This record gives sequence, structure tokens and C-alpha cells, in this order.
Amino acid sequence: MGILTIGIDIGGTNFRIGTVDENGEIQNFEKNSSRIFDNGDVVETMAHAVKGYMERYGVSDKVCAVGVGIPSLVSKDKRTIISTPNLKGFDNIRFADALEEKLSLPVYLDRDVNFLLQNDISRLKLDKTKTILGFYVGTGFGNALYIEGKFYAGKNGAAGELGHIPLMDIEEKCTCGNIGCSEVRCSGRYLELLTEKYFPGTLIKNVFKEHPNHPILLKYVKDLAVPIATEINILDPDYAVLAGGVLYMEGFPKEVLLEAIHEKARKPYPESNLEIRFSEHDQQSGVYGSGEFARMQFLAAQAVSK
Repeated sequence: MGILTIGIDIGGTNFRIGTVDENGEIQNFEKNSSRIFDNGDVVETMAHAVKGYMERYGVSDKVCAVGVGIPSLVSKDKRTIISTPNLKGFDNIRFADALEEKLSLPVYLDRDVNFLLQNDISRLKLDKTKTILGFYVGTGFGNALYIEGKFYAGKNGAAGELGHIPLMDIEEKCTCGNIGCSEVRCSGRYLELLTEKYFPGTLIKNVFKEHPNHPILLKYVKDLAVPIATEINILDPDYAVLAGGVLYMEGFPKEVLLEAIHEKARKPYPESNLEIRFSEHDQQSGVYGSGEFARMQFLAAQAVSK
């Protein structure tokens, strides 16, 4: 059967779990509500859920490691969850250590967007030694930095918060508490506000399809290019990956976004040879990314110990 890992993707709404084999295949995928963590000890709840999952599928003695992705600020050493705005009970916990103790398995913790980029790197067959940026436009604006073969965390583990860089002449307050963050305008949350204001009666999932080329929507799409091109200009990546639910809404004008990114990217480089890839995700993308990352880290640890 080879090396099996468990991949876990915790979101504000759903808790997803699956077994990932060494060929990258996901088995026994499950999706449950994240509300199971609302009451009581979140580590104990997680341990109970993972143990129950392994017992149901008979893999308790076959799993070598667990990867956990969470929409949080995670410490530089990837052991502590510092802040999780959209989930209760996940702040200031030495989560990886506590879960390892309960499961007797190595636990690899990171931001969920990093594991989405891990999924994209593997699925798109990108060179893992290169610099790769991931931009994820969903409810918010997610960002992952993979620089010369590893995820970049920064001094405190807070690197890659592209949704919270300040933009000029924006006075709205962000959910993080700051004023004028890019996520205020560059997010699915803002698109929903635009839809309610300018297109009453239109479902947000249909807004690009029913109102193609509308100036309000074209401005929204072009504004997405501002933070994306900013980071591209700073880091001069080998690849930029664009993903997220907004970019895969029916009728979304990808060519308009691409044109705006190229317009704002510095000339001649990085604009002239910029490689941009779109990646469509599904419910299992974060599970695969976390499971694959756990496998890579486990194998690396085994190699060092020999």
C-alpha cells in the first residue's frame, strides 16, 4: 500500500479529510461541518475525529503523518495557531504538538492557502525548485509564497497576507481591523456587495454571465490585478497561479484580468516572460495539498534520521 498520509482542510464552513497515497490519489474523502469545533477543546475534538476516521477505514496502523491546513495566522515554526478570525477556539494554541501527542503521529500544520498552492504545484507539474506565487480569490483574498523550493513564512509566520496590504484612497474597514486593505475591494465579499447594490435580483454566481462587460464588473476585475501585479513586481516569480471560486464563476473575464496584470507588471521584466497558470479547485484540493505536504515532510525527516 506504500506511504499513506491524512490530509485535513479546515474552513470556516467545512471540515474536509481524506487519505492520500504515494501516487497522489485521495481515498475515503469526507466533508463535515466545521461547527463540530464550536464547543469544547478543539484539539480533543480533532483527535477524536481523526481517530474515528482511521478506524472507519481500517488505516490506523498504515498512516505515517497528518497534514492540517487552516485559515489562520500560523507561527513561523508551524506548531502554533496564532489567530483564526472565522473559527472559534483556534487562537493561541500549540496545536501541532498537542495533536501529535494525542494521535502518536507527526502533524504538519500550515495556512490553508499554502496547501492549496502545494496542490497546484503538484497538479500543474511545476518545477518545485522555482519561485511560485499563489493568488486565491474566494470570499477573501488568499496568497501563498513558495520561494526557491519552500514556503516563505517571514519573521512571525505572517508573510503572504496580500489581502491586507493597504491601498490608497480606500476608507472602508477590513475584517482584520485595519483601514483600506486590498481585500476590502479585491474579494468575493466585495463582489457580493456590488451585486446587491448594482444588480438586485441577480444571484452572485450569475453576475458575470448576466452582466458581461458591465463597467462596474470590469473595474472590479481590473482592481484584482493591482495586488497581484504588485507582488509579481516585487518577487519576479517563475510562475503565478490564479485560482479561487470568483475566478471560476461562469462568465468571469479571465482575459481582462490577464491583460490588466500584464499592463501593471514592470517592463521588460517580469512582464515579458511572465508565466501565469489558472487552477480550478474542488472540495479535495486542500486535502490533497496537506496530505502531499505531510508525505514530503515525513520522508525528509526519515532521510535526516538515517
